Amino acid sequence: MPEILRLTNIQKKFGGIKALKGVNFDLQEGEIHALLGENGAGKSTLIKIITGVYQANEGDIFIENKKTTIESPIAARKQGIGVIYQELSLIESLTVGENIFLGNEPVSKVLGKYNRDKMYQESLKYLEKFGIKIDPKESVHNLRMGQKRIIEIVKALALDAKILLLDEPTTGMSAKEIDTLFEIMDSLRKKKVTMIYISHYLDEVFRVCDRATVFRNGEKINTFNVGETNTDELVKAMIGKNVQLDKVVATKDFSAKDTVLKVENYKTNIMKEKISFEVKESEILGVTGIIGAGKSELATSLFGAAGDFKGSFFINGKSEKINSTIKAKNLHMAFIPEDRKSEGLFLEDTIEENTLRANIDLIEKKSHLLDKALQTKLATKIAKELELSPLDVKMKTKNLSGGNQQKVVIAKWLIGVPQIIIMDEPTRGIDVGAKSEIYNQIRKLSDLGKTTIVMSSEYNELLRVCDRILVLRLGKVVGELYPNKTSTQEILALSLGGN
Repeated sequence: MPEILRLTNIQKKFGGIKALKGVNFDLQEGEIHALLGENGAGKSTLIKIITGVYQANEGDIFIENKKTTIESPIAARKQGIGVIYQELSLIESLTVGENIFLGNEPVSKVLGKYNRDKMYQESLKYLEKFGIKIDPKESVHNLRMGQKRIIEIVKALALDAKILLLDEPTTGMSAKEIDTLFEIMDSLRKKKVTMIYISHYLDEVFRVCDRATVFRNGEKINTFNVGETNTDELVKAMIGKNVQLDKVVATKDFSAKDTVLKVENYKTNIMKEKISFEVKESEILGVTGIIGAGKSELATSLFGAAGDFKGSFFINGKSEKINSTIKAKNLHMAFIPEDRKSEGLFLEDTIEENTLRANIDLIEKKSHLLDKALQTKLATKIAKELELSPLDVKMKTKNLSGGNQQKVVIAKWLIGVPQIIIMDEPTRGIDVGAKSEIYNQIRKLSDLGKTTIVMSSEYNELLRVCDRILVLRLGKVVGELYPNKTSTQEILALSLGGN
């Protein structure tokens, strides 16, 4: 296949930190090429150089064998480069058609006026071309997450993109929507559209990609033909060592442990059904189910964010009325939200500011001023314990990789010494190495006597880290499983309504 993009000796520095160290990368026409590596490996920096967000300090870019410069995102689009980021860029209040042609609206040849009818006609052509049954006049606000991501792709194609960059495109999508996405990608490949695919799900890489390039610490490690490699080889290249990901936790006996949290016929106004369960001291309880099962609603409710509830709620045997997050925090509960960027962090603030934001009382002087020296000391201590990288608590949180941002969210709550920790999708969107570190932190919490509830849609994750697993379907508990006596197939069967 002819070469459509080539990068040679690409170097990028941020202050004294080398994000890319002389990277060479090539892209062949019509291929789907995976970029793999831990958070902070350099993938996102490379993507931003290709799309004109960043400028390389050194190195050259060639498109179809012609040396070029990409000085801005607008210049990238003019070069036929489109990008779909993990965070959607659609405007919710506009229609599907208006989003597809935003900034590229068709106009009348005679009067030069905005031609709304033509816009919807052209939008419909693109949607029908890929078998997407969505009304172009439908408001984006009413679409599911998977549909929104597909509209992002159509939007890029409407600009005649020859190179399409997809950053974690399956985030928040159902299995059926993922199937549709991959069908569209296969169709695009046949039409010679070239794609760069970033994902932390290696099964997706083997399912849809032709080649995979692995980055580590700002360097290109190797490029693999996907059909000639395996998961172990890719993981080893990503983190520089073998990692045991499939080890199921041993069965523990919690019969002698105290019950820390117990709910009976518990329900808030955002939950579909009443739920009853209990968790013991130091136990790691997993809660799972397919999209719509109600695990996130349960997590939010347990932390008091849903307000008043019906039923009974006991902590350490004492009936409690937890109807606010303040009350939950005062009872030594912590919550790690699913969306760390919008719900868990202030991205413009530093690491230490985020870490102590939920624990101002720890650094407040009698004069009601904040002890900045103590703030730095406490933040540095917890950052070291969580192996934050880079270890600079004065750095703005937005400059961290996804995995390290998640560590800051965890640090923010752990510094307050909670007894019960609720985690909603704690490893979503982070790489295999960072996942392994998060799992180790959860187990350390258990060793310290903490009780942890892990809400996750990744069945293998639950098998690796949990002591017990509850399966939800439409808000109800439909199964209680133990990692050493079950499988991902059994969890999926229960989630879907089987036996």
